[in-house]
Amino acid sequence: MADVTPRPHADDEGSAAAAPAPSGTDPALAQVLSAKVAAALGGGREAWTRRMFEAATALRAAGGGPVFDLSLGNPSLEPPALWRAAIRELLADEPPGQHRYMTNAGFPEVRAFVAAREAARFGLPITTDDVVMTVGAAGALAVLLRALVDPGEAVLVPAPYFAEYDAYAAYADAELRTVGSRPDFGLDVAAIEAALTADAAAGGAVRVLLLNSPNNPTGAVYDATELAALAAALERVSARRRAAGQLRPLVVLEDSPYRDLLHDGSAAPSLMPHWRSTIHVTSHSKDLGLAGERIGYLVVSPALEGRAAVARAAAYCNRVLGFVNAPALMQRALPRVLGQPGGSVDVGVYARHCATLAAALVELGFALQPPRAGFFLFPQIPVAWRERHGDQADVALATALLDARCVVVPGVAFGMPGHLRIAVCVDEATITGAVAALRAVVPHVA
Repeated sequence: MADVTPRPHADDEGSAAAAPAPSGTDPALAQVLSAKVAAALGGGREAWTRRMFEAATALRAAGGGPVFDLSLGNPSLEPPALWRAAIRELLADEPPGQHRYMTNAGFPEVRAFVAAREAARFGLPITTDDVVMTVGAAGALAVLLRALVDPGEAVLVPAPYFAEYDAYAAYADAELRTVGSRPDFGLDVAAIEAALTADAAAGGAVRVLLLNSPNNPTGAVYDATELAALAAALERVSARRRAAGQLRPLVVLEDSPYRDLLHDGSAAPSLMPHWRSTIHVTSHSKDLGLAGERIGYLVVSPALEGRAAVARAAAYCNRVLGFVNAPALMQRALPRVLGQPGGSVDVGVYARHCATLAAALVELGFALQPPRAGFFLFPQIPVAWRERHGDQADVALATALLDARCVVVPGVAFGMPGHLRIAVCVDEATITGAVAALRAVVPHVA
């Protein structure tokens, strides 16, 4: 994978535009770091989104005008007033011990609150013991992969997929495998079943199927029909595994931090009611605009084999991975905010930004599946760019846009070259500037 390093162009003195350039593992990194981290930083595993965000930071530092940074899914909407009121109330009348350690799984009363909400949402008898509070959804995935997956086992994910899954799998010493999606980015159930069937015949190394709906980067939402079809396919695969003497069950991790950001205000369907071996993961980074506060949780299906052991292991991994517990104040705030009037950001802002930018992209020749949730677009690059630049079309266009001070992420970061990921969780001026930059750059193939 290419690197991104800010450097001036020879024909444009003073420009701080950054361009992707090949790099290998830096021997200096290997000298002082672990082999795993050195390979990540120097060999391509460091996230494209972070690199492009840092390129935008360098552009801003160099001056020369505004930067239209659409690289990072950093929620632009401030937390709702109800959340701020809840924090003030908690701090104004603090009981003793409010900021001390608690059980690694989180405060029992907060877990009971979450369990009741999730039981109603999924129609399942979820209890306090099925909930573990985590340091965001990423923290939940980290502890679950460590709790469930042995070195050398595999994690299967539909592509395109959230770029950080590469790192999450690598640091659990697991292999990340991909399977294609439908052209509309829905689940290709037949392809998933075929991949898992072939795996079962080879000995069954796939331990986890990782689903992300609503999806980053596409904004696609898996509907109840395809989730039910997937559950039926997983039942068939599991039967084949048992017949082959493979006793470790296939577990689905359902990563759903955008579940409450559907543009039409509906609820995102879940695999939880359909498949017994599901663990649901979410956070309030997006619906409450609290990405930096790192509050999330995991919910173990009450039908999961080894249910109690999995929840206990997740709490244990919370501790030994150094999270220890989810932030105490954020935990206590949730029951005062979630489900209340005014207890979320206005998703309509993100929906409008998606619509504005999508219209401009289509006008410029991009092919685009309209997103149904979240704040990302994942358009396919116009034919002329793909014909001229081939497999490097996404990197070439991202580089050209960078020269126009517009920062996006090439689709290769998400397992699908030929696309761009565009984050619209920005202000109106950035959307307007990005549209102007796209119109200036895209018609010209260099």
